[in-house]
Amino acid sequence: MKKILMGLISVALLSGCKVELAPTVNLSDVNSETAKTVQSKLVVEVMSCTDFNDSRKESSDVTDAKKTISNIFTDAKYVECYREKMDSKALFEIPITVGGKDLTGDIQIRNGGFGGGMIVLISDSLRSKIEQQQKASFSNFKPSVQITVNNDLDRNQDIVVHGVFADAKHYLPYSWYQLVAGKAQTFKLSDVSVLAITNHGGALVYEDYDKRFEIKKQ
Repeated sequence: MKKILMGLISVALLSGCKVELAPTVNLSDVNSETAKTVQSKLVVEVMSCTDFNDSRKESSDVTDAKKTISNIFTDAKYVECYREKMDSKALFEIPITVGGKDLTGDIQIRNGGFGGGMIVLISDSLRSKIEQQQKASFSNFKPSVQITVNNDLDRNQDIVVHGVFADAKHYLPYSWYQLVAGKAQTFKLSDVSVLAITNHGGALVYEDYDKRFEIKKQ
């Protein structure tokens, strides 16, 4: 998928709002050696969904977000604008790559290649563009990444997570966790993990649990 994090930066420059990449992936696809394209949510925070003078019309923020997203992602689809508590959010769907053995496209979520786990990778060209954009005009911008993992296998899987917020409840810098069979669980990457992706091209989200990790289950 082309220019996804650059897209986040461009939208933020346009509207000054928060942007969150929020894919949902199947564990079987993450572990597969065959790359697969899936749809990822892209949520753009806007000032309002509707026009101030006429609520039947969409706001200029939504119009600008739709234009910017469509210019960057040719396959992007605008879904809706909605309110969540006090915030207004424009929802898009964007294709990303899941699984595979080598980096294909600009962003990929796949198996770590060392017997399990999950990593998020971006291409060198995309990383270079992000660095140039940050140095030029918006060095403090930090995109948000939240990955929902659906364990579609027939067994629980013990993992060791690295710098994530698990199921919006616990911050786990380096801890044991369990992917429960038949359950979808959400991992929000920490600022450090997102920085590793944008600055170094990738970050480890979790590893498969191994006895060599002497971590006490809590």
